[in-house]
Amino acid sequence: EIVTYVVQGALTHTDSMGNEETLRRGAIQYMTAGTGVEHSEHNRSDTTPMRCIQTWILPSEYGLEPRYGSYSNPKAIKAGDPSWNNELCHLVSNVKNKDSENSAPVRVHQDVDCYAAELEAGAQV
Repeated sequence: EIVTYVVQGALTHTDSMGNEETLRRGAIQYMTAGTGVEHSEHNRSDTTPMRCIQTWILPSEYGLEPRYGSYSNPKAIKAGDPSWNNELCHLVSNVKNKDSENSAPVRVHQDVDCYAAELEAGAQV
């Protein structure tokens, strides 16, 4: 399981399943490599830097079908949106989690919970 969170700029993903997508600040992409997929991520801008956090997680089982998806948090895309600042956002959870109150917009094949927050100086969550 591969989860990528775009911190700054734009990240373009392409893969052998025919997916191509450009994600911007605050967006998350997820991919199950499963039985095999070729993929790449690029910053296609010559002038705007791109920063991302990419996490690789061992899946709970092997032989899964490859898949790709993404989620864009509309609050996170606009830098400085006060409704996004200082808030812990639940971004990734387990596909087997049936509790809709505790599930996240991105679901992976592992018992994980991933969160992100943009904190102002001195703030805590």
